[in-house]
Amino acid sequence: MKIKEYDYEPIGARIKRARLNRKYTQEYLAEAVNVTCQHISDIERDINGISISTLMDICKALDTDSDYILFGTVTRDNHNPLNKYLAKMTPQQSMYAEEILIAYSKSCGIK
Repeated sequence: MKIKEYDYEPIGARIKRARLNRKYTQEYLAEAVNVTCQHISDIERDINGISISTLMDICKALDTDSDYILFGTVTRDNHNPLNKYLAKMTPQQSMYAEEILIAYSKSCGIK
């Protein structure tokens, strides 16, 4: 079975956009994730792909969600007041909070 080549161009563009939004240079980001400046440049220009560990480090350094970098969708909004509470919860507590929110939403007629 042949694995389809993935188009990394949108990923690089989103990394660049997130980096520029924070006014970080490629040099600053490279140092923060312990890679070369050339590697960051190559990722942003779709010359190289990105490893999972580098993606995780970039997301931490840019304080952004991997869903945004990979798919262009924001699932974690740091400005949402609910997220400050969810971030402090254990996975089990987070699961219970989700169940409570779903039940509340249903009681309000939101499906």
